[in-house]
Amino acid sequence: MSGNDIEGGFDQKGLDTSDPLKRELFQKTALLSGLLRSVPDLVFFKDTDGVFLACNDIFSQYVGKPVSDIVGRTSHDIFDRNKANFFRSNDRKVLDSGKSYKSVEWMDRADGTKVLLETVKAPLFTEENELIGLVGVGRDITARKHAEIELQDKKDELFQIVNGNPIPTFVINTDHDVIYWNRACENVTGIRASEMIGTQDAWRAFYKEKRPVLADLIVDGSLKSIEKLYGDKNLTSSFVEGGYQAEDFFHAINKWMFFTAAPIRDHNNKIIGSIETLQDTSIPKQAEKAIHDAKILAENASRTKSEFLCNMNHELRTPLNLILGYADLLLAQETGELNEEQHHFVEIIKFAGSRFIDLIDSLIYIAEIEEGKMELDIEMFSLPVILVDVKRMLGPNAFKKGVKLEFDIDPHVSVIYADKAKVKTILNHLISNAIKFTPAGGTVSVSVKQNNRDLHIMVRDTGIGISEEDQERLYRAFVQVDGSLNRKFEGTGLGLSIVKEFVEVHGGEISLESEPGKGSTFGVTIPLSTKESDDLVDRVWGSSGFPDLS
Repeated sequence: MSGNDIEGGFDQKGLDTSDPLKRELFQKTALLSGLLRSVPDLVFFKDTDGVFLACNDIFSQYVGKPVSDIVGRTSHDIFDRNKANFFRSNDRKVLDSGKSYKSVEWMDRADGTKVLLETVKAPLFTEENELIGLVGVGRDITARKHAEIELQDKKDELFQIVNGNPIPTFVINTDHDVIYWNRACENVTGIRASEMIGTQDAWRAFYKEKRPVLADLIVDGSLKSIEKLYGDKNLTSSFVEGGYQAEDFFHAINKWMFFTAAPIRDHNNKIIGSIETLQDTSIPKQAEKAIHDAKILAENASRTKSEFLCNMNHELRTPLNLILGYADLLLAQETGELNEEQHHFVEIIKFAGSRFIDLIDSLIYIAEIEEGKMELDIEMFSLPVILVDVKRMLGPNAFKKGVKLEFDIDPHVSVIYADKAKVKTILNHLISNAIKFTPAGGTVSVSVKQNNRDLHIMVRDTGIGISEEDQERLYRAFVQVDGSLNRKFEGTGLGLSIVKEFVEVHGGEISLESEPGKGSTFGVTIPLSTKESDDLVDRVWGSSGFPDLS
């Protein structure tokens, strides 16, 4: 717009410029209009009557009219009545107060799109401070508003996630202000979110005196303080980079808590806060303590039982050995001849004493098994000699009962490396059990073979047999297959449980095949020590050969 546009008192648009004030305003707006063409915001000028004096192209595009159709007209000439009244009302607020006014309004562009405008209107004064109109600057904040809405949605979503999380969780920012304190955190600490959010008092939920919580130290990156305050609290690095976890008892809430804190970073990897989660471990801790106390109690009880068994072994075995010794003297008739009745009575004494000794041994074995103190005493010994001893000890019982006792020993069975006492006990229990449960006229067959480095023992009888149901509980201590059998057959129910443990401690296996009314077959496989060598056989036996078990 040139100076010729306002000559003669009217410009080319017919604006009256004869009034000095309007002429000055028109000149100023004409000067500014050229400068505002490059401004990305909507810019317009109005006089005190609400007439548009000038506007930039951006304003023109939003209105959908050329500048020539805007300048010299009012809002009522351009917009619908309601919107025009709204604009004029805002104009009056500026003109009447002489102060700027900001409004935010949705506006329909000429192309039909709806945009949100943030408009600031400010009064225009002459150099003499006389009001001559107003200037308006409108900025399209639609994208910003959408971004704000999206950000708020994300915040709401995050709030719902944190607040709905069943794990107690709180979040602080870099100023150590609590910005999230979820419902689970309220429940575990007893402090409501309204009391905590916006404060720097996260410590108040856990400690009686002010001190930093783990999340505070994570935000500050204070590794030394973390180690100082939590180093003795099972402190470890968490699975999140820069995070730590620890466990402690909090007197303020009277709970054991496992807690984890980790940094929150922005897209530039800068720490903008910290999140801390809590887990109440009071019940597991109580269970742990109960287990520890129970362990101590069990150890004390085991120690007491061991002491008792040791004393019992000594106190009972000593007089029993004397009784058995004197019984042997009487039976040997070293002190004089015995009549038939006396001989029978002494045999009863010896039999009862021997059973008592066996019971004591069994109880000692069971105690060792239960306490895990079972050990192997590996030594070189002659298995055929052991078999002779077992036959000599059990043969009379079989003969007296009318049971045939047979031995089938592989010629390759000779000197072996194993626990001599346990192997003898295995043989003794298996064979004596077979004799006990085999009726008169039956047969107990013992087969011993040695293949490669394994010893195979098989004890077969033609006795009463064992049902599949009873076989499942056969190896339990103090259990016999049937209560009624306890009254018919003697025994404590310890023998087979001891045999199984003795076999397994050697690394071996025990098996059973049985059918009620037809008998049972027990099979035992025991790996032998690698120290066995053939030259030991000759060293032990020389040319005398093996003992006769026939």
